[in-house]
Amino acid sequence: KKARGRQQGSQPPRQQAMPWTNLLLTIIGLGILATVTARAAPGLRSALSHSVMSRCVMCSAPASSSMPALPHDVIKYSHVPKEGRFSKDRIPGGLLKQHSTKKGTWGRIQVSQGELQYKINEGAHAGVNVLRAPATGIIEPGVYHEVAPLTDDVEFIVEFLRVPGTGPVDEKRE
Repeated sequence: KKARGRQQGSQPPRQQAMPWTNLLLTIIGLGILATVTARAAPGLRSALSHSVMSRCVMCSAPASSSMPALPHDVIKYSHVPKEGRFSKDRIPGGLLKQHSTKKGTWGRIQVSQGELQYKINEGAHAGVNVLRAPATGIIEPGVYHEVAPLTDDVEFIVEFLRVPGTGPVDEKRE
């Protein structure tokens, strides 16, 4: 017997997912991950947070192909500014011009508010990245880069990290 155009016992045709469905599932997944991260132990929270943030170049977007990856075993040894955060009016002139870290020193830009342009001026990852809070930008050792505020409310810090056993830390920072 036929039931309205299909044979009895057969499955209805599958419908394709709407494009917005994937976006909705991504947003739900990020919400769950944020909840898990917030409830995790401090050490795990840091690892989870960095894992997620290092993949976010533009808020909730997939990682940019121009963003380098931070080695998994780096250890933070310093950050600037020592107190508070950089804001549009408190960014040192040296950060606004082309500069680099010393050999072996990685950097992690943590944007907590607003938007910051992070330009990598050379190498395989050369390009311009817009970091929308909350976002992280990774600085490779010795690679020339610069930043510029894109919004009046921007706030960020820069952390300095090294792979263990790669030499002494001799950089003098603010």
